[in-house]
Amino acid sequence: MRSTFMVLRNGMRVCIYSYPQLESVGVAVGVNYGSVDDREAINGAAHFVEHMLFDGTRNRSSNQLEEAVRGMGANWDAFTTFENTVYYLQGYRGYFETMVELLSDMIKNSTFPKKQFVLERGPIINENLISQDNADGFFTDNFTRALYEKHPARLPVGGGTKEGIERIKRGDLVRIYQKYYTPRNMVLVIYGNIRIGKAKEVSLRYFGDFRRKYVPKRRKVVGEAQVRREIVVHKENLRHAIIGIGFKCAEFKASRAKEFAAMLVISKILQYRLFDEVRDKRGLSYDPGSAYYAYSTFAFIAAQAGTEPSNISETKRIMLRELQKLQEGRISRREVKNAREELSIQYRVLRDDTLEMANAVASYTLVTGDYKFVERLPALLKAVSLEDVRAYCKRYIHANRYGLLVLRPE
Repeated sequence: MRSTFMVLRNGMRVCIYSYPQLESVGVAVGVNYGSVDDREAINGAAHFVEHMLFDGTRNRSSNQLEEAVRGMGANWDAFTTFENTVYYLQGYRGYFETMVELLSDMIKNSTFPKKQFVLERGPIINENLISQDNADGFFTDNFTRALYEKHPARLPVGGGTKEGIERIKRGDLVRIYQKYYTPRNMVLVIYGNIRIGKAKEVSLRYFGDFRRKYVPKRRKVVGEAQVRREIVVHKENLRHAIIGIGFKCAEFKASRAKEFAAMLVISKILQYRLFDEVRDKRGLSYDPGSAYYAYSTFAFIAAQAGTEPSNISETKRIMLRELQKLQEGRISRREVKNAREELSIQYRVLRDDTLEMANAVASYTLVTGDYKFVERLPALLKAVSLEDVRAYCKRYIHANRYGLLVLRPE
């Protein structure tokens, strides 16, 4: 695999990965705008903009966009996170130029048709309702409330309520699009069976003429001390409960790449322990696990387990006990070695999936500023020591100060 990075004259970053062994190509355009950038009054606007880019351009109606994708047999979608939005296409290598052109049309020429804006409220409201009705979706949308009181990450990425979505005006979306969907605020990733020279030529052809004034976007790091906050939500029509326990960590910076890798290892060790203690030894949960999330203005690590309502207290007790062990540094070199190895292999296997790689490179480049960050992760993980893991556990995990969300039946 060969890779290259270039910056077009308009400031747009382009990451190209040539992987000749594959038959597909993944193309992604990442935009440095996500839900934390929305004003609270229009929470969900970033996600709404994402939807509207599929609803027509100056050159194609929404139906024509759909027909173009179907004609290629391609995989076409987008996703919004706390700090970025990524649009992507994955298809046969012979169509890669058409995929780049189609995404460039959406990014440069979307018109936000008034009729489509009115109609699109329905699918967004229904998407949020589905998430709210689904226990896992509800938990994901609401867990950050247990960690943050001020940071906008406490709000759902999709906007949450019907009333909130109905407050968003078309003008709000157009302003976001014109202000932040600019070349210097984006990254284009082309990954798969392509020639680097050809990919450079195509990138310049379809994005080189993109002109839109760049407005620097400033995000604030809201300093919130880790306190013990427990939230219990009762929800109708549930038959099981979900428990989540999390801790705030330091926001990502280039100088903290080693910390990022160490936190991934800690999350994997925590996952192993919860599986062993909560599921295998006691049969309290089907899917206990953990995850680490890092962005430019916030980060957190969280453990989660689903269980029967009668087992909430016992499951919580065991989770906190395992977290206490991590806080005290009761970790073995074997655990660190196993976690490093699994994570390294996961990232190496990822190279065979052109869609996941394109999206990962786009997302990580926006957050870290390093287009090779995904490539460097295996080496970063290999360098994580037992001493590193113990130090970061001591710094961030506090078994008596945590954010907790329990979702249980009414």
